[in-house]
Amino acid sequence: MKKLSWLGLVLLLTFSMILTACSNDDSKASKEGDETKDGKLSLHFMKRGFGNIHPPADELWMWKRLEEMTDIHIEWEEVPDESRGEKKNVIMSSKELPDAFYGGFGFSTDEVGKYGQEGLFIPLEDLIAEHAPNLTALFEENPSIKQAVTMPDGHIYSLPYVDFSGPERSTRYYINKNWLANIGIDDPTSITTLDQFTDVLRKFKSEDANGNGDADDEAPLSLKPGGIGSFEIQMLGPFGMGEGGLKAAEMNLYLDENGELQLTLTDDKYKELWSYFNMLWEEELFHPQTFSDMEYEEWVTEGSQDKVGVFAHPGPDYLGSKVADNFVGFHAFDGPNSDRVLNWIDHPARGTTQFMITKDNQHPEESIEWVDFFYGEEGSNFAFFGIEGETYEMVDGAPLYNDEILNYEGGIQLGAFQFVDNVYGAFYPYVEPDPEWRVKARGLEIDDIYKVNTEEIEALAPETILPQFQSTAEEGAEISAILTDVETYVEEMRAKFVTGKVDIETGWEEYVNSLKKMGIDRYLEIRRAQYERIQNQ
Repeated sequence: MKKLSWLGLVLLLTFSMILTACSNDDSKASKEGDETKDGKLSLHFMKRGFGNIHPPADELWMWKRLEEMTDIHIEWEEVPDESRGEKKNVIMSSKELPDAFYGGFGFSTDEVGKYGQEGLFIPLEDLIAEHAPNLTALFEENPSIKQAVTMPDGHIYSLPYVDFSGPERSTRYYINKNWLANIGIDDPTSITTLDQFTDVLRKFKSEDANGNGDADDEAPLSLKPGGIGSFEIQMLGPFGMGEGGLKAAEMNLYLDENGELQLTLTDDKYKELWSYFNMLWEEELFHPQTFSDMEYEEWVTEGSQDKVGVFAHPGPDYLGSKVADNFVGFHAFDGPNSDRVLNWIDHPARGTTQFMITKDNQHPEESIEWVDFFYGEEGSNFAFFGIEGETYEMVDGAPLYNDEILNYEGGIQLGAFQFVDNVYGAFYPYVEPDPEWRVKARGLEIDDIYKVNTEEIEALAPETILPQFQSTAEEGAEISAILTDVETYVEEMRAKFVTGKVDIETGWEEYVNSLKKMGIDRYLEIRRAQYERIQNQ
């Protein structure tokens, strides 16, 4: 395994000698970097905690092994999800900070920029250039990842969570293959157009697709609770608004045929999309609770009762592992305004606020070297698989978890989570390892996991997949003020237009004018300026 650089080790030894001469106190390390009783540098990191499904960080195999490898002790402070937001706000207000925040602690990009400019988070770009060879190489090979973490003031205050896996960062349509067979479709791959997809939904509705003798108990299109917005993003593709990928869509943007940034919400193609949804609703092809409260458990129960024809998610097991094999995946459909494009696909920098070093850290060089390990192949594999001979063996050229993990009563994922961190919860400061290795470690094949030909993803992805745009403090405040009203109004009008409470033909012009009064044109102006800025970085 990699050790810290010689410079880092010299600094550690020098500092340890100074501390030994000055104090014999071997109590718990302080923020000033007091040595522990065994002479190791100690740093205080705060991270997300996972309660009773995961050993405490100070007992986790991964962190104990890493301490042996680096001679750096991490004093972990874990905060459970239910109190993370409150804890974060209290800490940042008190100005009594840990040495670093690790993993998905809940900071927004705007917060990181704000705290960076206030001096609470330190700039990292010079530290990266001098002490982080893996991150330096990652940024050189993938400039858009560096763009994603560079703030408008030119500084990098936080590190990314990076995943190059197409299957992991995309969402699919999952169609009940048994229902397809029951309506006479033996070759699911023949369904390539939106018209064919719609015809399937109609037959699911009318032909007793689950074959139980009750032609009215099927839900042709049953989205996960609260999933209409995510499904709408998937459907931007066939309606000609898919170029730019997921983060563009989440910002209500897409790139037109000239590469110019456009707004989805007021586009005539968006009206076509909502009109299509209205047709699905009028023909009772949407689940009747699409726009009302539905518990996840209720949705999964309907799936187990074979009442779900189509749903959308990255993997088929979200509806329940017992029914996953009943579904086959589809990446995209040809539509009225576009060839097939898988637009619900995230940028490789899926998260940008995964590691921040604070002003109180007296050892930023050692801290950046410590975390840089995870941005190289060796550290990436270590964080997910562990060490060969201890947590896995190489079988047919790929890792396979040991029997203790594979046979864990809570499942393989939680079994691995008893040893390593990066298999659960996501958004860690590192680069995810090879996607095929990730599933082979569980004794599976990647296409079997996703029930789809994953090799199609690269060909169907948008030509340009945009990162999240970073805002200045002024831009962030203005965007927030605009979107506070816009997002509430759009959600309200989506439900009204789709369910027919307001006729989209007569109500569209008023809807667009209302958005303009709320400042949506100014919002687009800001986003275009941000896009130009990252292109010039």
